[in-house]
Amino acid sequence: MGSYVKLVRKYGAAFVAALLLGSLVQTNVAQAGMKFAPDIPLLGLFIEDGVELGRSPNVVFGKGNLDSQETWLRCDDIDDKICTDAVGIIGYVNLTVCTDASNVACIAEVWAVDPTGKKIPGKVIKSVPLDYGKFTFKENVDINMPDGTGQGALWQIPGVINSAGKDTYFVSSQFMLAQPDKKAGEPISARKIFLSGLTTGISPVEEIPGQYKLIHPRDNGTARASWVNWGDSGSWNLPDGSRCAGIDLTVCEAIREFPTGYRFGLSLRMGTKLSGWYHGRLALPDVTIKNWKTGQEISVEAEPVRVPTLNFSVPNAEIPQKVRDIVFTDRYFGKSGDGIREARINDGSSSPVMVELAAAFAPAYKDKATSTNTTWAFKAMNYGQNSADVQKCSDNTGNVAGLVTTNALTYLPGPPTFDKESQSLTYKVASPHYEANGSLASGSYDLSMRSDIARCLYGFSNAPIKAEISITSDEGEKKVATTIVNEKNGWLYLSAKGFTFSSPTINVKLSQDKEVVAPTPTPAATVTVAKKKATISCVKGKTTKKVTGVSPKCPAGYKKK
Repeated sequence: MGSYVKLVRKYGAAFVAALLLGSLVQTNVAQAGMKFAPDIPLLGLFIEDGVELGRSPNVVFGKGNLDSQETWLRCDDIDDKICTDAVGIIGYVNLTVCTDASNVACIAEVWAVDPTGKKIPGKVIKSVPLDYGKFTFKENVDINMPDGTGQGALWQIPGVINSAGKDTYFVSSQFMLAQPDKKAGEPISARKIFLSGLTTGISPVEEIPGQYKLIHPRDNGTARASWVNWGDSGSWNLPDGSRCAGIDLTVCEAIREFPTGYRFGLSLRMGTKLSGWYHGRLALPDVTIKNWKTGQEISVEAEPVRVPTLNFSVPNAEIPQKVRDIVFTDRYFGKSGDGIREARINDGSSSPVMVELAAAFAPAYKDKATSTNTTWAFKAMNYGQNSADVQKCSDNTGNVAGLVTTNALTYLPGPPTFDKESQSLTYKVASPHYEANGSLASGSYDLSMRSDIARCLYGFSNAPIKAEISITSDEGEKKVATTIVNEKNGWLYLSAKGFTFSSPTINVKLSQDKEVVAPTPTPAATVTVAKKKATISCVKGKTTKKVTGVSPKCPAGYKKK
């Protein structure tokens, strides 16, 4: 993924922001990148994890001008003249199930583990939707394009019954794709496609029949202040407003709750190694990495976690001043609503600005979640988003460095900040203090880090690493939490559970005993045994001589008497 760093250096931060803009396109009637007037009548937040999955078909947009979002137009396929004429492309691809012929990226396996530890393999039932017409990609190794069909797939995990009494699960894994260095007039097939922004999730579902419309992305096409609008001809929800994980013309994959006591897992195969950090919504994760063809297979197994959502707006007079200081500036925000009469800001749960807004808006939403759902999902940070130290320590390995997961409403996606003076990791989250039913929310935080990365980052020896986890509230109060620290199979695992929100700081102090060095064996002493001397008599004619020594010998011409 070193090419990402080169792109950042070549195009700068403004380009990176444009490249990542697609992450803002997440909600119904969503339009990415809009400024809000200080007198907007209603303003609030919409934060729900996983809404980006099942939202976009496979699609590419050609950029007429890198700095003008209004010039980005949808291409009907990768050979469309719009994309050929463009100075760059951006889009999405939803991975399909691996076959023996797969080489670029695909989903290899989905499974569950029951409370006894038995692994239950899943089997794919169908793509959702079954037919998406032109929104389908065929694998092209030469340009690094994976197979892409539908928005995900329906899987069955036999006997693993969700809250609807079904053993069906919607599974989706999506990459952003881009050719930011493409030249006008150059076909997409002339260059490699860059894959980034991996998002993967498993959702328990129940199929609800009805009449639905497929989601079709549309380009700007007019003078609207955004580059794309999803779902103008589609429906994402049931009549009661609840969300579908995926839709077809006659069925909604309605999201339900995970069964208790089960762990769930998923394996992805990728033709190139995806370095850096992963983050998401998991508890007690285990990560396994092995080589696959020219890249790697990454397997993640974990428990789902209960994650709050926010979906509200308040009258202008009730907007907190801290929110005004953040929002009514010269910056753009993703949103639902028209943005003129009403807007609910949605820049994703792992956006730094959403961590600020979730805390700043707390008085307006009474520090209480709109709903709470069980969730299983993870994402990969783009390589260029990792710190210089993380890049340095993982550059030569080409592998995943670590995984940070939490059930907080909002969180920072990267590795914890390391304070060299205190030898501590700090991690910031923000979340409602209460669940939707009024009960106190209980927080969880898990950090899985490759042991060699930890030792490189923090200068540790090969001695076992120890950690002390503490939770501090935004008022400076120490929170009580159950913590687990473990190092096994080349990974360091840290877990904290049972702490309360609103915006606590999680502090992990790392240490280790001095490495025990086996002493160099002292060479065995050479023992000299003193030998006794003897005296002999030697004669020559009438002359006699006595000779004394350890091995006495007679001089020449003398004989021993």
